[in-house]
Amino acid sequence: MARSKLVQMERTLSLATRFLGEMREEIDRAVAVGSDIPPRVRSVHERPGHATPEFRTLAIPVSESMGGVSPEVLSGTIARYAAQKDPDCLLLALEAVMERGDGESGPVLIAEARDRVGTRIFWIQAYTARDGRVAWDEPIGDGWRDPGEEEMILDAAFSRRR
Repeated sequence: MARSKLVQMERTLSLATRFLGEMREEIDRAVAVGSDIPPRVRSVHERPGHATPEFRTLAIPVSESMGGVSPEVLSGTIARYAAQKDPDCLLLALEAVMERGDGESGPVLIAEARDRVGTRIFWIQAYTARDGRVAWDEPIGDGWRDPGEEEMILDAAFSRRR
């Protein structure tokens, strides 16, 4: 039986929130040992007759000499993966540096979620790393939100479907 769009949206939000929590823990551990984490993408596949989906979480390698990967390169890499694996839902988390309201730049955790029925949500949360510990700010824009017409990194992975 096909899941309603609202039920799928709630399921995607639940999966994204759990993935976000895992990524915050990863950042906490990485800061404690003085390292960074590469962008991570989680592919979710619903299996007919199974109560739980199959998850694949992949780290996207980023060369230290690159200093980061552009959104276009990341989007293309994820789209090529999705074309081969045909996921029901994709979740993305990455660290970035962003200008904050006080004019200073600092690290942020950006997360995106996208599914085959059209759910598109994202999250941005600034944090401060000091003395091997992370202090998390409140999420920007009150948490998960719809990007509206703004393009997300995960959009290219679903652009050819429908």
